[in-house]
This record gives sequence, C-alpha cells and structure tokens, in this order.
Amino acid sequence: MAPQGAPVAPRGAPPPVAPGASRGLAAREVGADAAIAAGLAHQGPLSADGPLRLFALCASTGATGRLTLSGEGVRWWLTFRKGSLEHAASAAPEDSLPAALVARHVLTVDQLRKAEAGAAAVGGDVVAALVTQRLVNPGDIVGHIQEHGAGLTVRALALEAGEWRWEPGVAPPPGSFALGSPWALLGAAVRALDAGGVLRRLGEREQQGISRMTGRVRQEDLRLTPQEARAATLFDGHRLADVARAHQAEASTILRVALLLAETDLVSFGPARAGAAVAPPAPPAAAPPAPAPPVPTPPAAAPPTQPATPTATPAPAAPPAAAATARPPTPPPAARPPPAAPRPAPAVTPPPRPPHVVAPARPATTPVPSPATASVALTLPALQSLLARFHDKDADHFTVLGVKRDAAPAQIKIAYFQLAKTYHPDSVPGSTPDAVKKLCADAFSRISEAWGVLGDDARRAQYVDDLKTGAGVDVDVMNILAAETTFDAGVLLVKARQYEAAIVKFVEAMKLNPDEAEFGMWKAWCEFLLAADKRNVHSAAAHAIEAGLKKNPRCAQGYLFLGQMAKLVGDVALAEKQLKRGLAEWPDHADMQRELKYLRK
Repeated sequence: MAPQGAPVAPRGAPPPVAPGASRGLAAREVGADAAIAAGLAHQGPLSADGPLRLFALCASTGATGRLTLSGEGVRWWLTFRKGSLEHAASAAPEDSLPAALVARHVLTVDQLRKAEAGAAAVGGDVVAALVTQRLVNPGDIVGHIQEHGAGLTVRALALEAGEWRWEPGVAPPPGSFALGSPWALLGAAVRALDAGGVLRRLGEREQQGISRMTGRVRQEDLRLTPQEARAATLFDGHRLADVARAHQAEASTILRVALLLAETDLVSFGPARAGAAVAPPAPPAAAPPAPAPPVPTPPAAAPPTQPATPTATPAPAAPPAAAATARPPTPPPAARPPPAAPRPAPAVTPPPRPPHVVAPARPATTPVPSPATASVALTLPALQSLLARFHDKDADHFTVLGVKRDAAPAQIKIAYFQLAKTYHPDSVPGSTPDAVKKLCADAFSRISEAWGVLGDDARRAQYVDDLKTGAGVDVDVMNILAAETTFDAGVLLVKARQYEAAIVKFVEAMKLNPDEAEFGMWKAWCEFLLAADKRNVHSAAAHAIEAGLKKNPRCAQGYLFLGQMAKLVGDVALAEKQLKRGLAEWPDHADMQRELKYLRK
C-alpha cells in the first residue's frame, strides 16, 4: 500500500465506458453491478448504490480498479486487485500513512523528514524509503499499514450521501498489498454503524419479508460471529421488523446482519410470509452471545476534536420533517401483519448523535432502488412466455440476450450478466415454488447457451456468418450447458448434505454430457458418504474417482475426495499421499492445504 494520499492518474487509453442506447442496450439498464463485472467505467449517486454495496460488488466480481467515494467534504480512494483491497487513501492530509505512523509513535518527526528526503530515490514511496534506510522494521510496519488502511476503509464506507466513480483497470500503487479479507472489512464497516445508520440504509426493506438466498458470496466467507450466524437463520420470509421485535435482545444484531446480507445479495426482500407467526425469542438459559470482533479504528493522526466524518461542507437542505427523524416513514397500522409479540415498541431506537456531529440530511421518502437492486417478478405465466420466445424458431442467440447483432462485446457481457442475475438457480429465493425454479433453470440454460456462443469473438463471428448463410449451429452446446447447470445444482445439494438428491442431479448431468469426468467423481463421493459401512465401499468409490482423474488429471476435487475418504476410513498414510498428489497439481489449493495440515496434527 502506497503511503501517499491522492493516487496518481493512470497512463494510457481511458477505460471503456458503459454503452449508450444507440448500440443495442439502453444506458439506464447498465447498473453498477453489471458495469463493475464487465470492466466498464461507471459513476452515480450514493443514494442509489451505497458504499457498502459497491465495495461488495468489487470484491465478489474479482474486479481490478479504483473506487472513488466523494461526499460530506471528503474524497476517498479504494483500489482493488482481483477483488482484494490493496490500497486505501483519503484526500485529507492528516490521513496520510506517514502522519499516522508519527501519531502512533512508530516514527519520529526527524525519521519521517529523512525518509521524505530520500523518497525520490525509490520512486517517491516514503514507506520504501523508511525500509531501505532501515528506519523501521519491515515486519512491524506491515501491521501498521493494514490497520491504517482498514480504518480508512471503515470510514469511507460510512458515507451516506455523495457521488461514486469506478475506474476499471487502475492498478494499486507500487508496493501495495492486501489489507486483509475484504469481507472482514465489510463486516467491520457494518458493525461500526450506529443503530440509526443501519435503519436508514435498510430503508423500506425493514417493513418487507426477508428470505435467505445463495449468490456469488458464501455466507461463511463473511466471518459472522456465532450470534450473527444465529440471527441469519431467522430470515425465513417474515417481515424484518417483526423478526427484530420478536427477538428484542438480539434486535440490533438482526438488523445489522440483514443489512450485511442485503449488500452482498445473500437475502431477498418481498411480501411478508403469511400464516405462521415469527419464532419466539430463545429461552433465557441459552448461552450468552459471543462478542463481535473488534472494529478497526481510524488512524490516530486526526486531532482529538475532529469527528470521524468531517463536517466542513454542509449537507444538502432537507424539509423539517426529514430532519426530525432518521427512520423512514412507517406504514399505517392497518397495512401491517399482526405483531408476534405484545410489545408495540420498535426493536431498535436510534441513539441521539453527539452535539458536535452534524447528521447528513436525508430525503423524506426512501430512494427508489436502482436497476441493480430492483426485484424481478418470477411468475409462471411470465416465465412460460419467456421460454416460448426463447424456443421460437426465429429466436437466435441475440434475441435471447436482448441485444442487436452489431452490439459490442461489452454490451453482450452486460446483457448476459443481468439476465443471469435474475434467472440463475442460485439467485432464485428459497421460498420460490418448485415449478418456478424449474422454469428459471430452463431459462438460464438457454441464456447460457447464447452466452457460450456470443461471449467468444471467434464463435460469435462464425455464428453471424451461419445466420447469414442459413447454416446450422452445433446442437450439442445446449446439452453441455444444461449439464453444467444440473451439476451446479447437485453441488449445492451436497453442501446442504442432501446426498441422495445430489446423486440424481449428477446422474442427469452425466447423461447430458458423458465426457465430463468431474460429474462421476462427485457421484462417487456422495455414494461413499451415504454408505453405512464406508470401508466396504471405499475401494469402489476410489476406483471411480481414479478413473475420472485419468480422463482429467487436473480436477482438484478428485484428489481432495480421495484424501478425505482415506481419512474417514482411518488410513492416514493414504490420505496424506492423495493430498500430496493433488497439491502437486494445485500447489495453492486452500482446501487440500488445510486437510493436510489437520491430518498431520
């Protein structure tokens, strides 16, 4: 992480900009999620896409570039490399890394001046000058840099109003390194918000039903505390406000977890579940909740009297009604379901702000969600009509993705990403009827088939020529893509420990694409897990996986399965041998490294 404040503008050609309506895709359809995933420059107001969501999008899509957040008189820069935050900086001079090191007594003023004088010899990097001149211990300064960057990130993600800009392809300054897990930083930023800030960011979603769903991020990656993980299990379609009211002792945690999962697309909001009442609070005898992990603190370089959020620039004026309360308008009592608990008091009351902090004014109404967060109605008639259009004899791949034949590659990528976000089986809420899920899977299979052709320049050019000449397209592509979709569904069932149902999916995938060896490996693994006497089936399951590895020696999961099976039957030597085989092919495979580490213990 470079120590200086404002980053230097990148050289070379400007980054690609999101396409306009004249090229086959309307500009209003390009949301922050699609632009960041497609590597396009984009910008907008923080009222539509907040800093927490933008940060999560950069991390979950593996983006490389610079996110600029401007508001309340401050400008922040967060630079990512492949989804990992490697540089955080602020325009405020007191937020520079050298000033923070002096304030923390890591450096003296004389040492800093000496380093600044010699920085020109190492490309202007003061930290590099400190190390080369042996003014600091390199091992000690890494922790200070990470702590400083984490503190700046938490403060940047606390912005509520202003503008943002994404510049793809901008590399972090020389000498930068990962500032820690981006999901740990995101969780710390949410935990640092006061109760009023959480409610303002949830907005009208507090009065909607909340349900868990799967997405690009796994919930375990967020490193929730035990108390937060328990709170997440309560999201089963009931109204969020009712869930918090029914669990008064954990109301604050429930709302924070709801916000964190909402910003990472791991929950969906909609009409509240009817019928069953919200589960009552846990008995008092339950174990006390684990304390939340510490939140990174802002650098000590700022004067003690300076608030965390500068107030030099006054916030925009708001009507008196909006300034009087931080919470959004509450619907009339007649529109709410009957409360599950007799206490009518709200779950969380925002604490008053200190007198020296000026709260940013908020509009009286909740902002309209952007296209990236707006929900799409998934109904049987709409999906049946969509599939009928997809399978029409005149519907080509361009029609399926909704772009023109002369659309640019970036437009095609955006169109696919937005359709996949709606119809991918992992994106469909868990409370959706099975018939609707099946149609969504069929629609996604057709969308994936179109993307498989149009997403590749050479195949797209050949396909356009085939359309002009009337030639046919490879009909096996649909089976291959359908097999991948079915296989992905099977993997999700394995993670849910529904092994019998997963085997059915893997067999179906093997019929669609017999040439893919990995399908059979997962089937053999599930059969081994279901066996009552695992020693009797170990040999047959291992033989099936070895046969798959002969067809595809680069399948890391096969080696992991072999090692785990040997461990479960008590053959530690064989388990170690199999894991080492896998690590010879995949030296950086985290799961195999972890298995081998625990095996040696």
